[in-house]
Amino acid sequence: MKVLILTCNTGGGHNTAAAALRRELESRGHTCAVADALSFGPKHFSEAISHLHTIAYRYFPKIYGAGYRKKEERVLGEDETSFEYKMNAICVPQLYRYLLSGGFDAIVTPHVFPAEMLTRLRRKYEYKKPFYFIATDYTCSPCVDEITPDYWVIPDERLIPEFTARGIPEDRLLPLGIPTNPAMAAHVDRNVARRLLHLPQQGEMVLVMSGSIGCGPMTTLALKLLRRLPKDSFVVVICGKNKGDLKELQRYAKFLERLYPVGFTDRMDLYYSAADLVVGKPGGLSCTEIAQKGVPAVLMLSVPGCESRNLEFFTRYGMALGTESVRDTLSAVRRLLSSAAMRNRMMLAQRSIPRGAVAAITDLIEKGTVSLPAKEE
Repeated sequence: MKVLILTCNTGGGHNTAAAALRRELESRGHTCAVADALSFGPKHFSEAISHLHTIAYRYFPKIYGAGYRKKEERVLGEDETSFEYKMNAICVPQLYRYLLSGGFDAIVTPHVFPAEMLTRLRRKYEYKKPFYFIATDYTCSPCVDEITPDYWVIPDERLIPEFTARGIPEDRLLPLGIPTNPAMAAHVDRNVARRLLHLPQQGEMVLVMSGSIGCGPMTTLALKLLRRLPKDSFVVVICGKNKGDLKELQRYAKFLERLYPVGFTDRMDLYYSAADLVVGKPGGLSCTEIAQKGVPAVLMLSVPGCESRNLEFFTRYGMALGTESVRDTLSAVRRLLSSAAMRNRMMLAQRSIPRGAVAAITDLIEKGTVSLPAKEE
């Protein structure tokens, strides 16, 4: 088969899911292409959208969150389409020419923007090739109810009522999970992981993550954690693409032996394995990776929006503690580290998240349909 994965650069989780899926498809002998869907628009269209998203996400989180809530509350008329749908329609003519020249057998997308393009493309050109949408957040995000894929792949069966309430047919919902790097499902001994990462063998490690963009009060949180935690513990901070925070933390690290700042990395599976506890923002991919690795977690809401829904889902089912401020985060970290019973309950709850999403989604693409295992009575 020849498969196209359409993604876009508004956050790193979508591209992480795309890369995991591409790896699996190619390992089975299929030809796979990954394309930025927004690149089919006017010149610099993709860069502009990505840049605006990063600015809003990193510097104006409250405005971003307010805009997201308005989109959640919006109700479209029968023949009405959203602003996002109209905006993404700009990319459709060039995307259609690309699809015709590429000869793809199927298309899959982990982002709603390309799914809107494909929905418009189907209506305008009667394009018949199958396409599959993968939801990468633990909610039915705005616009997901106006797309027309063959199947909606969702993160968890407990979300089915939320999707059907938005008019999506249940027989088109597949709770296969969110595709992640297979390394996230592999066990690595804590000491081995620390040795490979050149980290101390002794002491509790708190891993602080800010997502690929690098959001939230990382420096403040890291410094206060160092003051409040036991003297033999240490803090590793993953700054993502936020070079400003990385430089600031590196300056502090010259004088603080227990602080380890890290830029953008492809070794997150090892950092999870090395950690005793994770403090992160509740992105859909990072939440899934944390659960797959089985690491106790405190999720701090830095950017309201879809991540608010991820936070609600993970705290509702006991898979993480949720906070909205540095002060509450410090308290939650200390409480979790002091209770082995709480950590064990949390890791047990995390096992309820679907595993093997990459293989299951690849099976779907190969067969055009998938049979879900029967539920236990």
